[in-house]
Amino acid sequence: MDRATAVSMSSLRPTLCALSLLLGALVSGCSGGAIDSSNPDDVGELGLGLTSCSNLDGTNSIMAATAVAVAKELHRWQPRQDLYIANGSFGSYLALTSTGKARCAGGVCWNTQALLDMQLPAAAGKVKLPGGITLNPDALRSRFVAKFGEQVTCESQPDNHDSSNCPAEQHALSFVSSAAGACDTVSKFKATTPTGGALRYPAQLKNKLLWVDRQNPYVAFSSVGDQVSIDPTYGLTEGDVSSTGSCTAACTKITNGNATGQCCSCAGVSRKYARSAWSSTTYLCQ
Repeated sequence: MDRATAVSMSSLRPTLCALSLLLGALVSGCSGGAIDSSNPDDVGELGLGLTSCSNLDGTNSIMAATAVAVAKELHRWQPRQDLYIANGSFGSYLALTSTGKARCAGGVCWNTQALLDMQLPAAAGKVKLPGGITLNPDALRSRFVAKFGEQVTCESQPDNHDSSNCPAEQHALSFVSSAAGACDTVSKFKATTPTGGALRYPAQLKNKLLWVDRQNPYVAFSSVGDQVSIDPTYGLTEGDVSSTGSCTAACTKITNGNATGQCCSCAGVSRKYARSAWSSTTYLCQ
């Protein structure tokens, strides 16, 4: 099965999962799997065993994709150091700090910035996601601000040495692979110490993800051995997601290349990518 076909099938999972909830049956691919709570290194927090893959206002998948982009470009999850709440004419929004930008190649975090730019009013009604979802930038800003506040509050509390608190080791993340996941496309990262050594408790990195909502089904954080993973929407973090002559099954594509005129498929209809009005690295299938 080619990549475009696989992703097209994965885009049906939210609908299948929703149907399974109504029918009381478990559709294969909707479950996060069994969790062995006795082993903190085996698996992270997945929330409910059955993932509904709900994506109201498109915020769940965009927030999860932002966490993946940060892992790829900044190579860590340290939101209090790398992100902050800024204020603009349209209200408060999540932004990169100078410390965060300095961790990206050439000081340019093009993928992370493209996702954060989806908070801009200009993106309203434009960003399409699987399942007929259209992103609401106002809702995205509101959730980012609220969840970042939760992250700050949690990390400001004294460490009580309990897994429910916010401790997490200093770490480094390196991208390993991506594959079809329960909601869309799982991105896996190797988690180590900053010097490449083994972490004692990699599953605790879930505590660095309050800012994207740990219960978000598209986050679906998991930790197995030295690898951690998140499950965002295909096309938002892959960079060049289409090869010559193929048609990319992604309504919205983020790339630092020029995708203008490339074939794309959105909601089963073939169109062509056009650069968005608010971001030079975001392309819309239209």
